[in-house]
Amino acid sequence: MLNNKEKILINITNLSDVETYKKVGITNFLFPVKDYSVGYNSFTLKEIESTASTAYLLMNRLLTDEDIDAFLELKLPKNVKGLFIEDTGLYYALKDCSLELINFQNHLNNNYKTVNFWLKYFDSLVVSTDITAEEVKEILSQCTKPLVIYTFGYPQIMYSRRNLLSNYHAFRKEKPKTLEHFTIPNGNLSLTFKENDRGTVVYPNRPLDGREKVEEYDEDKIKFYVVDTNMLDTSTVLSVLKGERIDKTSIGFLEQKTIYRVGDIK
Repeated sequence: MLNNKEKILINITNLSDVETYKKVGITNFLFPVKDYSVGYNSFTLKEIESTASTAYLLMNRLLTDEDIDAFLELKLPKNVKGLFIEDTGLYYALKDCSLELINFQNHLNNNYKTVNFWLKYFDSLVVSTDITAEEVKEILSQCTKPLVIYTFGYPQIMYSRRNLLSNYHAFRKEKPKTLEHFTIPNGNLSLTFKENDRGTVVYPNRPLDGREKVEEYDEDKIKFYVVDTNMLDTSTVLSVLKGERIDKTSIGFLEQKTIYRVGDIK
């Protein structure tokens, strides 16, 4: 599993890990950008440049006009090859640049018609983690460009521009936290909330392990397999790359469709 190291894209949590992953054959790295990402440890452009790696920038925030203008004033490091973009306003500001632009509207990229619409503009996109493996196969069979598949890690359930944890603890007159686990009462569901000054992201309590499923996909239709190190230790990530079994994981919706409407619940 994941034998083609050139197609693995590692989402970096600690800069010191870049050299560790290089030693096992990883050549492409995804860096959340400070002030332009939420839910991840983020880095300045200078820090990203210091890694001397093939770098893609993760910018998963919804941006204001002022945010976009400020970003356009920045000088990107020469080792940056492309950008993963949540906000399509940023796409329009960058559409004539020489960098690869990859659509990161994860939850929306869930059918081949939507995918092919965006591929008229973007170089690639990240396929939704809310769909089954069979639905992913259908998208891959119809797509006009190679796509990015989230393969291992904690996928985002939702993103809010609000500081949900800070507001919650302020209401309860408690000390604020930036990372917290919640268990839903009377339900077999636990969630992790992670906050920075740009908003809050909610994650499942177990990482998605799609390594077996990606073996069924047409590799020629895949640009990258994302291994997301957020909230994972380095030894676990190395075990993932070796194809070793990881305990307490989930296959998400890969074998069972999302319940989209209340009426779908039987």
